[in-house]
Amino acid sequence: MPKVSVISIAKEENDFQILHEALKNQTFKDFELVTSTAGTIPKAWNDAISRATGDIFVFTESDAFPLNDHWLQEIVEHAKNGCVLKGIEINPTDLDLCNLVCDGSIFKETRFDESFRSSEDVELFARLRKMGVPIEFINAFPVVHIPSVSWRKTLSRGFRSGMYLSKILYLHGRSNVDDINTRNFKSKKINPISNRIRIIAENILLLAGLLIGTIGYLPILIKKRLRKKN
Repeated sequence: MPKVSVISIAKEENDFQILHEALKNQTFKDFELVTSTAGTIPKAWNDAISRATGDIFVFTESDAFPLNDHWLQEIVEHAKNGCVLKGIEINPTDLDLCNLVCDGSIFKETRFDESFRSSEDVELFARLRKMGVPIEFINAFPVVHIPSVSWRKTLSRGFRSGMYLSKILYLHGRSNVDDINTRNFKSKKINPISNRIRIIAENILLLAGLLIGTIGYLPILIKKRLRKKN
């Protein structure tokens, strides 16, 4: 049986508590947990990867946890040589390192680009695709991912992500960049950039509809209040 390296990073050691608890009762026992809190996000990933010794690498976020005790067993059963697999992620984001499984040999020479302060995973996946490494989505070994959200994080990371996405597109080409929200579209006109514009347009229209609806239904609200007073 292959050995599994579960790899995760965080800001502080205490952030791994949920993951530690989730791994205690796994039915598959031949695994190691490799964590890092070293420096920037890509630097921390590279630090953990450099110390991992497993045949299969399982990347996961510190704020994610498996749905059952057979998570690692399922991973071992589905893992493929020379391939990257993205398992089910409940509350999914774009293709990222949460619940990502790959042949450990892929990372013998491949590392994260530490010049990226954001979107380092997007760049890595685009580079792997360019190298001919298959990246597949699979409906197996589910995890729940509940990332923290704040206005500060959204605004700061959003701008940087846009800047780095442009760099990734120039370096590796649009065909190698994945956007989870485009995978249900059959039209070739949908791509990571136009899809973001679509999402912005959708939210603007939603806010416009909310404003007009609030004004339009105001008389109903007034009548309802008057009836309660009478």
